[in-house]
Amino acid sequence: MGYRACFDIGGTFIKFAVVSEAGELFLQGKTETPTKDVTMYIPQILSEKVAYFREYYPIENIGISSCGIVDHNKGVILFSANIEGYSGFPLAHEISEFTGLSVSVENDVRSACLGEMWLGAAQGKENVVLLTLGTGVGGAIIQNGRLVSGAGNLAGELGHMSIIHNGENCPCGGKGCFERYASTSALIRYYQTIVGQEESIDGKEIMSKIKQGETAAIKAYQEFIDYLSTGLVNIAHLFNPECIIIGGGITEQGESFINEVNSKYKEKVMPLYRESTKIVLAELHNDAALYGAFVHAGNFVKK
Repeated sequence: MGYRACFDIGGTFIKFAVVSEAGELFLQGKTETPTKDVTMYIPQILSEKVAYFREYYPIENIGISSCGIVDHNKGVILFSANIEGYSGFPLAHEISEFTGLSVSVENDVRSACLGEMWLGAAQGKENVVLLTLGTGVGGAIIQNGRLVSGAGNLAGELGHMSIIHNGENCPCGGKGCFERYASTSALIRYYQTIVGQEESIDGKEIMSKIKQGETAAIKAYQEFIDYLSTGLVNIAHLFNPECIIIGGGITEQGESFINEVNSKYKEKVMPLYRESTKIVLAELHNDAALYGAFVHAGNFVKK
């Protein structure tokens, strides 16, 4: 049985595990992402974990999922807004130098999509889109079983497709971006505007208020679902995937959430797309990117 050392590098935590070809996770855990001197400390953390893993399992290679824009061919972090000093870092080369093993690196959302195709909501499917809803909206596109990367490995930034002409300013420099209207942070902003308060509140608290029947929370949620469904319709019309998987904290609401999304989506989408593209919940949650790192590492070695 093959074993790979897999990592998921985020702005707050680095998750890790030994992943087997049967989809089992061993020695799983997480550690805080360093906040300074990351080009020294990240390779050190990962290399120490690999050395530890090798005491117990015959590690064949290393798969890394990472936040940021990634050149997966070179294993380089092209840009990262979440980790200072991480942009331009040749991560794969550094880890390979430390460990002597083959290393693959892929963006975290793309990795999560690969994981969902292997063991999650998209098993057996060849055309898939994954969206993660959080502070922003992350995206990944699979067509004919292959990740869509684009000319500069920049494809899949679905959170930055414009859904409102001349809409709200976005940190990306554009206006009216999807994530300004359909992220969890957008839901929070809608609620704060309706109640006229700036005090801190998170998505879970708003969902709790919805269950309690609070009018303001329900109104904010309906606006959020309306914009989310608009983006989903655009994605369906563009790519006609077998399914669009939605992940992120808000999806913990489960069936009630996905049923409302599907209902609004079906009102707006062209009739032909209602049955060919399904909107479903992610199934692997926090482990999806680790599983995807395993898949990508296997594909990388085969090249």
